[in-house]
Amino acid sequence: MRLDCRVRHAVAVVCLSSAVTAVHGQILAASARQASSGSLKLMVYYQGVSDQSVNFAVVGAGTCGTGVAGVTFACGQAGDIEGKGFGQAAVLKVAGQIGDYVQPYVVFGSGSYELSVPSTTITNKFTGTKEGLIYGGGVKFSVVPDTLYDTAVALDLGAVRSVYDFDHIAPGGAPGSGPIDQRLTLMTYQLAVEASHLFTLGKGYKLEPYGGIKWLRVVADLKDLPSGGHAGGRQETASPFVGLRWPVGDSVASFVEAAFVDGYHYGTGFEMRFN
Repeated sequence: MRLDCRVRHAVAVVCLSSAVTAVHGQILAASARQASSGSLKLMVYYQGVSDQSVNFAVVGAGTCGTGVAGVTFACGQAGDIEGKGFGQAAVLKVAGQIGDYVQPYVVFGSGSYELSVPSTTITNKFTGTKEGLIYGGGVKFSVVPDTLYDTAVALDLGAVRSVYDFDHIAPGGAPGSGPIDQRLTLMTYQLAVEASHLFTLGKGYKLEPYGGIKWLRVVADLKDLPSGGHAGGRQETASPFVGLRWPVGDSVASFVEAAFVDGYHYGTGFEMRFN
């Protein structure tokens, strides 16, 4: 991810000339199994990320002042500096089946995100009192339908925008430190290939494991609102994921999903299908 040095008083990220940032992906919250034509599905779920790595490759000369509690970031320092991200959100996903193979969807949600970034001598923690906004959409294509003998395979293309306002920085993690006014925007483009199969167990119980791999591109932008300066860039990565869905009756199901690359990404919720 390429960052510029235009943000002033952006606290610990004001003068990074290059960086690799963590990928902020969305869980799929759905298996590869096809739905009946004309049906509508509502998925309500919680998703979170813990211990998400943010590695900064710092180059340049001079010292960048933050203007908060005398904390500075040494732009002349060489090597990688690792930060950590933590977030959670409540999300609603609405999907409709068109024909046998196409399922467009939209995503809406609200959540929070915290970012801890080491400075010259201490770690700065960015937080916000307002909930962030998450919205986007995409389409899932059924490549191979699920049958008694075949495993379902699907291709999922999506884009999600997440916006978080940071209004507080705590040098060293201590409360009562300086205020800030910055906005972090993450634009996530996601391509996933997944497979699943519905198993019928004894007494009519059903389980549907699913999993696959996701390719992610995240375009990040950190804006200092008072000055109008920006620092941003992009990152691409691939991440495997696994999930388990268990139907309860014909139109309700619960699910869990997780990925373990670059921290811990997880989610759980339920779906309702209307024919």
